[in-house]
Amino acid sequence: MAGGPNTKSASQLMAEANKKAKSANGFFQRMLGAGSSAGEDARALYVQAGNAGKAEGDYPTSVEAYKRALDLSAEDFEKAQMYEAIASSYKMFDLPQAVPALTRAAELHMSQGKWTMASQTLEKVAELYEQMNDLPNMMRCLKEAHRFLKQEGQKAGANRVQKKMAEILALQHEFMQAQQQYEEMADKTKDDAMLKYGAKDFWLRATMCALCIDVENANTALSRYLNDNPLFEERSLEVKLLRQLIAAVEEQNKELFLKHIDDTPLSTLRADRIFRSLTEDIAKKIGGDVDLK
Repeated sequence: MAGGPNTKSASQLMAEANKKAKSANGFFQRMLGAGSSAGEDARALYVQAGNAGKAEGDYPTSVEAYKRALDLSAEDFEKAQMYEAIASSYKMFDLPQAVPALTRAAELHMSQGKWTMASQTLEKVAELYEQMNDLPNMMRCLKEAHRFLKQEGQKAGANRVQKKMAEILALQHEFMQAQQQYEEMADKTKDDAMLKYGAKDFWLRATMCALCIDVENANTALSRYLNDNPLFEERSLEVKLLRQLIAAVEEQNKELFLKHIDDTPLSTLRADRIFRSLTEDIAKKIGGDVDLK
């Protein structure tokens, strides 16, 4: 057990909390008006028991303690805290059960008008769905989180979530929608002194999504980005790579296509999961293994 020799175990704290909760419901306690105070004490003990359970690695006990604390919670913010604590413990041994608990926490934040907190919780729900490989529900949570962050003027947070949305759309082979998301991010960052150089990466990814559809879409997209944005020019490494990749696809030369990726000075792209996924999809199309159109 974690902690010093005087630290009480989860089972000891649960026993104390149960005793306190029972006394809070006693007839004389209610008559004397002391039930409320005893209930609050019991709740505090259940929270301590839940925390102790987590420290001991006894997550089922932790969940049970937090649930009892939830039953004694009067305010919505307290309930939201308990649902998040329940989800945190469930994640350690029963991931699907964490989803409804964390979703309920998000709903409580919404009911209180705490939109930023709601969006942060929805992002956590999205992460759970990602671990469960449930991309459609992950996308649903991200869209809602993005909307809340956008309406609250949380620019950095909204951009972070939108980038994740674009990545999931690309993984789902929703290339047109992913391209639109990357375009929007490029347009938002191109005039920002701190972020403008990142716009080139978004145009690169947008063009790669277009290339996953067909060469004509890729050429049209690339020409439009070059004409509309002086920052995105022929001399840039991103444009040079795109020109090479599009030409290789036009020639149906898979070996050359992969060689350009291996040889690009943009070395960080090779380790990027989403870029690798896009290149693999395009390479399959060159080889005639699958029709992505």
